[in-house]
Amino acid sequence: MKRHPTYIMFEAILLFGCFLLASNFYVYASDVPYIAFSSKRRNKNYDIYMIDINGNNLQRLTNHLANETYPTFSPDGQQMAYVFSPDGNSDIYVMNLKTKVSRQLTNHPASDSSPAWSPDGQWIAFTSERAGTLDIYKIEPSGANLQQLTDADEKNNTPVWSPDSQFIAFRSFRDPAGIYIMDADGGNQSRLKNQPNQAYTPAWSPDGKQIAFSAVFFRGYDICILNVDGTDLRQITRHLNGEGSPVWSPDGHTIVFMSWWDRTADIYRTDVNGIIGNRRRLTRDPEIDMGPTWVPTGPLSVAPTAETQTTLWGRLKQPIGD
Repeated sequence: MKRHPTYIMFEAILLFGCFLLASNFYVYASDVPYIAFSSKRRNKNYDIYMIDINGNNLQRLTNHLANETYPTFSPDGQQMAYVFSPDGNSDIYVMNLKTKVSRQLTNHPASDSSPAWSPDGQWIAFTSERAGTLDIYKIEPSGANLQQLTDADEKNNTPVWSPDSQFIAFRSFRDPAGIYIMDADGGNQSRLKNQPNQAYTPAWSPDGKQIAFSAVFFRGYDICILNVDGTDLRQITRHLNGEGSPVWSPDGHTIVFMSWWDRTADIYRTDVNGIIGNRRRLTRDPEIDMGPTWVPTGPLSVAPTAETQTTLWGRLKQPIGD
């Protein structure tokens, strides 16, 4: 039986619409860059949120009256480790992002904080005061095989993994203080050469050749980049109110960081070349937004919302107003 041309056209439009919807979901789920961060914007306690790299599609990942901070993700994007303080003491928890069910990873009267998931997925490094001072430990995501990596009279904190999971950079308060690098088993600890004074919060570049960090220049903290061999120090932000906690984008072209640019702590991004015109503000809230980290791409990393728009890296140069 011959079908009416109107019906044929309607079916074609319907199929095309379904194709667009499916394509939009796929790009959203696997290609749109997202960051997670901690914020006090609800109930005056910290929860973990996620926002896309254009500053849109804000989503809350945790919701509790106690503080939930310092998100870090498994490489496959299926789990998130974070710090939870239900009774005032901080421990590391791991959430299944599909079921939103969390389990406790560490359980100690001393505070555990600053988790960092290794790129090979085998370890979670973190800081703890369980030995009497702040030191760096690592533990398997199952909760097995706890190992202490630093053992010093002075504090050590904010561990970050090299892309090949063979090394850990961290901040040490020993003399001289600054950014140090050690083997993944805690061996061969050495200070990063030629770093400025008062360097904090290291972040390894995706190619493993550079480390970004926050350090004092003139009167405020700014973001700097230094080669791992100690050459080519570059300052990429310049602001008196203070900027810190840098993290690299997976392609190595962008750094997201925390800034007090407008005297409130918000999340910004900038190109690694530090051109001031490429600076973009991602969050805008009177309360503190801190500790950004990149969310691995994948269908479990994000969930579509009514505001979802297909977004590709090519559109990221569009300015976001300050």
